[in-house]
Amino acid sequence: MDKSKLAQRIYDFLSEHDALPGYDTTVEEIEESLSIASDVDRMMKDIDDVCYSEYADTANPLLLALEKAKADLSRRMVGDTGYEVKHAVHIGDKEIIFAVDMNADKGLHYLVCNATRNGLFEQFTDGSGSGDYLEMMKEFIDRLGGQIETVRSEQEQINLPGEIFTAEHCYPNDYRQSIDGKVVAIRADVFRPEYRRGDNQLVLVVGGFGANANARGSTVFCYHLNNGKHTRFERCEVLGVVKELPGWAKERLAAVNAQINTEHAKSKKDRGDVR
Repeated sequence: MDKSKLAQRIYDFLSEHDALPGYDTTVEEIEESLSIASDVDRMMKDIDDVCYSEYADTANPLLLALEKAKADLSRRMVGDTGYEVKHAVHIGDKEIIFAVDMNADKGLHYLVCNATRNGLFEQFTDGSGSGDYLEMMKEFIDRLGGQIETVRSEQEQINLPGEIFTAEHCYPNDYRQSIDGKVVAIRADVFRPEYRRGDNQLVLVVGGFGANANARGSTVFCYHLNNGKHTRFERCEVLGVVKELPGWAKERLAAVNAQINTEHAKSKKDRGDVR
């Protein structure tokens, strides 16, 4: 059912039966609420509260429509299209999507595309559509295979041990102590499975409110030892300061510190600070 028509029906019902004292919600506000699951729950309760037996013929269809609206909110769609995501696997830097729209134009019922997220926004790219399910499923699997090989190649190029660091390898994550300038291990379960490796866990902390002792904030800025990439984690994701660094980590720590010094020198030069 069209949201605007459903909103009008809900408004008429609740107004007519005086669901709430001084009921003054507008049709536009109800329509907007149909996009928020908690608001849909509230409207269902409002209708149920006044659903005496003599109103059931009117109320029950509204409750069914709201149930459907709530179910639709839990569906993941490809942007503003009619394609609903049926399968999604995130490998490496891309999420591979298999989506279905049985009402799609030209019979292109099946869609395979890539998805990336930037903050709160999703971007869907490189879409390929067909009416042939098996063709699109093969495309989906082929893309997954490509991502698997890309990640495997990255790991082989880094060529570092993957043994997981656990609590026994670390001093406890004591919030009363600063971890700024320390090498810490990030909890393995923070990472997606393909990155759940020991070389990914070790980072050099370089600041952030969460790095301080008795911190009010939670952000911890750091550099990965394995590839030198700057990143951030939450203090609660830190397993603890590593007790003893393996040989490869000591070498990489020296390289990362040199990288940081170079970055700072370049930053000062760009600002014209010659002191």
